[in-house]
Parts: sequence; structure tokens; C-alpha cells
Amino acid sequence: MREYCDQTMRRKLNFRVLRVAGWNALLLIAGLALIGLAGETRLRLKGPFMTNHQPGVFVPDVGLLRPPRTEIRWTNQVDFWTVSRTNSLGFLDREPPSPARAAESCHIAVIGDSFVEANEVQISEKFHVRLEEMAARELPALDVTTSALGRGSTGQINQLAYYDEYARHLRPRLVVLVFVPNDLVGNFPLWRSVTDGFDPEHRPYVSAERAADGGFRLRPPDPDYLRFRLPRLTPPVTEWRWATGRISPSWFWSWLTQEFSRLTGAGAYPHYTEHFARLELLSRRPAHAPLFNGRQGVSKTLTRLLAEGSITKGLFAEENDGPLYTETLAFTAFALDEFKKRAERDGAALVILASHRMVDDGDVPLAELREMASERRIPVVDQGDFINRRGAELHDASWAHDNHWNLAGHRWAAEALLEYLKQNQELCE
Repeated sequence: MREYCDQTMRRKLNFRVLRVAGWNALLLIAGLALIGLAGETRLRLKGPFMTNHQPGVFVPDVGLLRPPRTEIRWTNQVDFWTVSRTNSLGFLDREPPSPARAAESCHIAVIGDSFVEANEVQISEKFHVRLEEMAARELPALDVTTSALGRGSTGQINQLAYYDEYARHLRPRLVVLVFVPNDLVGNFPLWRSVTDGFDPEHRPYVSAERAADGGFRLRPPDPDYLRFRLPRLTPPVTEWRWATGRISPSWFWSWLTQEFSRLTGAGAYPHYTEHFARLELLSRRPAHAPLFNGRQGVSKTLTRLLAEGSITKGLFAEENDGPLYTETLAFTAFALDEFKKRAERDGAALVILASHRMVDDGDVPLAELREMASERRIPVVDQGDFINRRGAELHDASWAHDNHWNLAGHRWAAEALLEYLKQNQELCE
């Protein structure tokens, strides 16, 4: 009888434990569902859309641009949701002034990559527009007009076509080249091909190559660039979905995975491994092999880049005089020579706006840029120095979850250029 009672008690106790565990699991699931529902509701109320829309079109003699007069949507699902339209040239800017209007004004042509394209803010908030507005208030006699020619994932060599095809006929008094850290490596086709997968000899932009005499020559964009894309060398990144393709993905889940990738770096690692695999492949080509000093050199380069997590950080982790390092900088120096030659030919002044992010990978990138600019007598407007003199923090110029300029970053870029313009008003005379 006692044994029967003990068994009954144990069964009741087990049932009670299971019931408590079941209720706890149910409450946990309900709590997570409520959190997910609240997060989903907040994000959908906060942001009007989730997916980006950035179509491209190939323009002969120029390369990849946005289609003219096309709506562009851009978001990181946390900081910004912008909807803009490209102008008749395919750039995210207002319509450029007529050649007659530009010629009678002090026209400033701003050229650069994604910091100039600036998908993250509305066109009216971009730094060149702010500069024009500030100059109208503080330097009305100069009659400043501006235009911006920017495209993400391009370097100064690629951007030469923007000046030749679009900016030159506006007869700018001042040409502003916006520099960010990756420009110092992005002008070298080898590095750009490592990150975007286009063949160095068949790129969809104007690029440069070594000539037989050891100098440089420009290579036009290849309209058949897609036929020569580098093969995928590592397994593709698996993209986890909250639901099937017939159901809209969860905004909250996308935000969680983005935050996880940002905090841990997990999302970038598969892309880095593909980059390193491409580098090893390209290092075997005769044009690049001497830069690596054989297989041991390739291994050392890959190890350093992998340790730093990116090409730019790996290359500038410590200053060196190796052939790969010096060749990388030589391409940017060639780009500056070409812009300098064009500016002098057309009677325009040339100035570099160094983004505050030039010091992200240490002092070496900015120091190298300053040295190259000084040798060519090209002034450098240092946005980071301007921000520091204002008593602000550099990180306040970027979005919390994106490295590009936020509204403050664009304002400080405009103010830094306005300060330079005030000190050099003769440029507009």
C-alpha cells in the first residue's frame, strides 16, 4: 500500500513539474511572440519600406551609372529610409545648371564615391547643396553653384569619366575630390576586383593599367564586363529567411540578424573569405605575381589581411615599402596627376576633401594622401580636423549603424569647404 502511495505521489509530482514546465514554455513562447510582434510593428510604423532599389545601367565611355530620372530607395532598416530620384545624367542630385548659368557663376563640381552619392540622406540635405545655401547667405558676391557626380564603389580613376563627360562643359572654378580610406586601394584594379568580382582587365568603369614603358594608361570601360566575371571560389552565403517567398520577410528578424552581424562581424566573414580566394587567384597572373614575391608573399599578405578583417586595414596596418604597397599608392597618384592635368587645362582649381573616416585605419592613409597631394600642390581640406576644432567627436558625423555621413556629417563637410572658400575667394574671381 505504501509503495502504491509513493508511486501515486511521484506521478503527481512529475505531472506537476511537467505542467509548470509546460506553462513556463508557453509563457516564454508567448513573451517572445509579443516582443517580436512589438518589434515588427514598431519597425513597420517607423520605416515605409524594407528592400533597397538601386538599378544600374551601362553608359559607354563612362561605365555603370543609375538610370536617368529613376526612383532610388535605400535603407539599413534602422537609421534611414530615403527615396530619391536621379537627375537626367543618372546621378542622385538636382538637375545641373545650364552651361551658361554655370559659366557666369562660381561653379563647384563635387566628385566622389558613395559619400557623394549619399543614398542615406535626401538630396536637399547633401553637403554640396548645403554648401551652396551657406555660400548664398555668407558669400553672396561669389554666386556659388554646385553639382555632385558620385557613384558608390568607384575610385578617382573611375571618376575621371565623370569630369570628362559631365563636369568639364560646366567650366567649374573649383573641382572637389572627396576621399575616403578605401579610395587609396580602390584605384588599383586588383583590389577593386577582389571585392566586386569583376575582372581587372574587363571592368565596367574607366580604369588604369601599366604600359610597356612602365607608365600608366587609361583603359575604357568594357561593355562585355559580365562575360568576364571572376568565378565564385567559396560556397555562397546562405541567406536565412523568416518565411517563404510568398510571405513578406520579417523586418524585426532582419533587424536582429543585422545587429548580430554588426556586433559579431559574422556577416562579413563569408565575404572576406571570398575576397581572399580571389586575391590568391589574381596573384597568379603575370601582371600581379611580381608584387607578391612568390607564394610565400601571397601567404603573408593573406594572413595580414585576414587578421585585420579588410583589405584597407590590412594594407595600412603598418607602413611598408613593399612592391604591393607602393604599387597600390602609385595608382592613386596617377589619378591625382590626371585630375591635376585636366584642372590646369580648363582653368579650374583642384582641392581634396578628406573625409573624417580617413583616420579609421590609423594615421597612415591620411598621411599618404597628404604627401601625394603636397607633391602636386593640391590643397587638402581635412574634415576630421574641422570636426575636432569644433569640439565634436568624429563618430558623431556617421550613422549609428552605417559608416556614411549622417546629417551632421554632411553639414560639417559643407562648413569645412565653406571655410576654405572664405579663405580663398580669389578662386571665384
